[in-house]
Amino acid sequence: METLRAEGNAFFSAKEFESAVAKYTEGLGAAPSSSSGLSRDELKAVEMQRVLLWSNRAACLLQLGDFIQAEKDCTLALSIDPNNTKARYRRAQAFMGLGNNAQAFKDVHLVLQYAPSNKAAAALARKIQEQVREDVHGVQKALDCIMSGVCGETGDVGLKEMLQEQEKTVEALQYLEMKSVTELASLPEEIAKRGGLVVLWRVVAKLVELNEKEEEKKEKVLSILSHVVSLLSILASASMELVGKMFETNHGALDKLLELLHSQVAFEYEANGSDATKQMPIRGRKVIIRLAAFIFKYLLIGAKSDDDACVRRVLGGLLDGLRSRQRVLQIAALDGLLHFITVLSGHTSILNNKDDNIAQQLKTRFAVLAQELGLFSLLHTTASSALPGFEAGVNTTEAPSLELTAVLLSRLPLVFTQCLSHLEGDDTMLKKMVRDWCVSPVLAARSTNRTQLAQGSASCLLLSALFLSNAKLALWAVQQTGNDGTAFLTRLHEYLSASRTFDDAKTHTRQLQEIWVDCVASICGVEHGPACVPPALRIEIYRMLQASLDEEDDLMLRASALSIQVKLGIVEKTLEMPSDDGRFLMNSVFEVLASAEAVESKHREGEKVKQGKDKTKEQVPRSLLFWSGVSPKERGIEALSYLITYTPVKDAFVRHQGAVASVFRVQFPSTKDASIGAQANAGFRSNVYYGIGYILHHVLTSEAAIKRKQMEGMEMTADQYEELQKALKQKSVLEDGDTPEHVEARVTRLAASRDVLTTLVQLLKLSATKSENVMEMATLSALHAAEVSSVRGNLVQCGVFQALIPLALHHIAVAKIKGGNASKDPSQLHGTKISNAAGQAMAKILISTNPNLIPSSSLFSSIRPLLDLCKGDQQLLQFEALMALTNIASVSEETKARIVGEPQGLSTLQYLQFSEHELVRRAATEAICNLLPNDKVIEQVFMNEEKVRLWVAFASLEDEAEDFETARAAGGALAMVSQVPKVSWILMRQGGLKAFSKIIEEGSNVETLHRAFFGMQNMLEAIIGAAKDEEKVDERGKFTEEIKQHSVMLKQKLVAHCSKTQIKDAAQACLAALEQVIR
Repeated sequence: METLRAEGNAFFSAKEFESAVAKYTEGLGAAPSSSSGLSRDELKAVEMQRVLLWSNRAACLLQLGDFIQAEKDCTLALSIDPNNTKARYRRAQAFMGLGNNAQAFKDVHLVLQYAPSNKAAAALARKIQEQVREDVHGVQKALDCIMSGVCGETGDVGLKEMLQEQEKTVEALQYLEMKSVTELASLPEEIAKRGGLVVLWRVVAKLVELNEKEEEKKEKVLSILSHVVSLLSILASASMELVGKMFETNHGALDKLLELLHSQVAFEYEANGSDATKQMPIRGRKVIIRLAAFIFKYLLIGAKSDDDACVRRVLGGLLDGLRSRQRVLQIAALDGLLHFITVLSGHTSILNNKDDNIAQQLKTRFAVLAQELGLFSLLHTTASSALPGFEAGVNTTEAPSLELTAVLLSRLPLVFTQCLSHLEGDDTMLKKMVRDWCVSPVLAARSTNRTQLAQGSASCLLLSALFLSNAKLALWAVQQTGNDGTAFLTRLHEYLSASRTFDDAKTHTRQLQEIWVDCVASICGVEHGPACVPPALRIEIYRMLQASLDEEDDLMLRASALSIQVKLGIVEKTLEMPSDDGRFLMNSVFEVLASAEAVESKHREGEKVKQGKDKTKEQVPRSLLFWSGVSPKERGIEALSYLITYTPVKDAFVRHQGAVASVFRVQFPSTKDASIGAQANAGFRSNVYYGIGYILHHVLTSEAAIKRKQMEGMEMTADQYEELQKALKQKSVLEDGDTPEHVEARVTRLAASRDVLTTLVQLLKLSATKSENVMEMATLSALHAAEVSSVRGNLVQCGVFQALIPLALHHIAVAKIKGGNASKDPSQLHGTKISNAAGQAMAKILISTNPNLIPSSSLFSSIRPLLDLCKGDQQLLQFEALMALTNIASVSEETKARIVGEPQGLSTLQYLQFSEHELVRRAATEAICNLLPNDKVIEQVFMNEEKVRLWVAFASLEDEAEDFETARAAGGALAMVSQVPKVSWILMRQGGLKAFSKIIEEGSNVETLHRAFFGMQNMLEAIIGAAKDEEKVDERGKFTEEIKQHSVMLKQKLVAHCSKTQIKDAAQACLAALEQVIR
């Protein structure tokens, strides 16, 4: 033993701690037993050797971070030699590592009693005291309470002792849970820093062990465990880095936790599965699933773990939620998967810009795991089991909540399509999954077998969702079913026909019918989809539309049937407007929208009443009203978006208050909806937001204007096209009878509605995170509204102007994504359709709106996008942006400085003074004029000889005759800057005296004359002021002589102008200066 200990000590000195542990362990194994015939003294010597071996092995284990085993070794040593200060000191260190500061302090205090001069022990005691003093949140106190309450001082506390401390333990856990939620950015890190993760995992292991050993009081043990895991899941939500630390410190406790969850789910399927005394609280099972989701995310994305078995175990734990019969656990699993997929998508999009291979490997690995662990099968089975009629020997004491079932069915298809997207690139497998889970169950199901019917209905749900994410693939799957794709919908027709004979509750039948009809609507919404609808189903849909489905419960069916009928009419070009059928469909759409809003308003009021009675009850999301995952309002909006291109529909729509309120009184996802579980509270599907934007875009303008815009840049202009149509005696598509007056009336009517403008603002804000299509529709809608000057004030007040600013910088975001020189050099940036439309809308608003009514932050933010419009090549946009900048410059010295301070700001305005278009030249000149007096403008423009010559030319009498406004602006600028003597001398050198003299002698306009008097006066006073300046003797003489040549005519004209009230004072001041110069 002594030899092995000496070898271990040598390894310890060489810092080969694992080898040292092996030698010490070997030495302990070599110790003779008490029955070996040794004397009492010899046995005592053996015991002391064992104490040294345990103590030394503990020292190595401390270095290796194995605090649990180090504490055990020290405890064994102290059980033989309680006065061994080394073993006690090392146990104090182990307790510190385990986060048990209270026990650590007891041990180190005893060491100091035996050896007051022990510097290491004194330092450790100070460290513990400092941590206690720093523990302002009470984290350490709570951790100590949890540790002692579950494990005790020695780690071998029994069930009885633990239950005596249950109240204190739970209170400490709840305290840390509450503090961690409210201080998520800081407290989790503090808990980890204080060894809290080790404490919590140790507590988990102890509680799982007690649950396995003890038959009584299981529910109390599992209740405490639920709180511990809840705290762990909250900590895991703080950061990926913290999840990594959590995983590294679990020491097998995670596997025990996942095994417990698996056994709990399996127990649900047993005959006594409802026995609450043996079941972990549902909250506890839910947080295990949530914790598994965070750890799976870390293993696959953060650590990129190559421990495939571990990754599968954790994912299996997450999927146990789907295997459960409890809706809450099924939803928790879906939330976990959605959270993982969202993070994975964000991570791979970043990697795609750096390394496509790594991004693809991550997606492929998840796809393989999803297939091999049966995720798609689980999703389909879970959806089927939630539908009416599914029989699988379910043995539950109470039916699942309808609200939870609705959450499940609205969320599960999204998870399915998101998981399916990771198979892209493997077409064979992708198509197989779609056939197996979206199509085959429908074809295989018989309407007389309710279990099969539920499975087929689940496939319809999944297929409808797939049409939103990958319509091409979804339609392919339908078309492959035979008879040119009609076989699939023929089966749905059979379902609908058979449902009339179902003897179960009407609500159950309606729920299935909604799913089937919604699936038909999804198919009809894509190109070539209507061709798959068999004649018999068309008749069934028409019959459903004509039936008296006025009850609230029938609204979803009517809306879906209406959507199908409208799509068929538009796609197959059988719908005409105006016509009786057209009016019927239009009025039906309006009625459905109005009724849908009434239903949702009634629901909202009901929820408010419930919340008033129970403050803790959360509002039930709108999505829970309809099992098909889509609401009547969504289908109504969809149908209206197909009809809205007809002018009669536009005019009728804005007059129908119920329909307008329904379309524009919608729920948008909040900023917290990106978090795990928030999908339940999200608003509509993204295509609905596009539909609202599309409706608004078309209502706020005419189809002719849209077509004219589309023809820009084509070989044949809109005017040429109309001439050709006249020559051919054919009706032009640009003549739709929608006059500018009609458009203005519609815009004015809608802009008076706060719902409309609020929704427009929300669309503009939402578009920053959604598709380009939503972004484009929202921006163009704002531009159309801004065309009408009378509503521009409303656009500012309701926040439309502010919401446009980020979109006006869309081109910069695009350049950053693409990279290259354009992202670094502003001069190489080119406006996009979206940034141009947003910038133009802002410009129109600023042209006629008092800029002082707009917050200064918004004004400053609008300058950059307006200058970028000026850098473009569209003269209309340049003109409107210049007019807007002119208005902004008039606000304050700060706005002038901001315009001038922008990169290439001033040079851009100067460049446009050379534009081919007269109005652009004028606007650029007026903009620079409004920037005065600004020192940088004076220095860069009016202290430059060449540039002053241009301004003199603009202000000349000749230019006044051709372009009065430009001449007036240029003359005003020169008059203003001529107050600076240096500028006056430059002005005289560039012909300023001659130009202003001619205006005074021959001009007649009061405005330009006033500017000429002031400028002339300043130049004359500059000459007078240089009387003693020897450097300017020659120039002064030259300019004085030039003035004298014109003095007679000038005096004569100035005297005459002195009689005019408007310019009398300026003329007299100029005359006085003239007489002083020529005297």
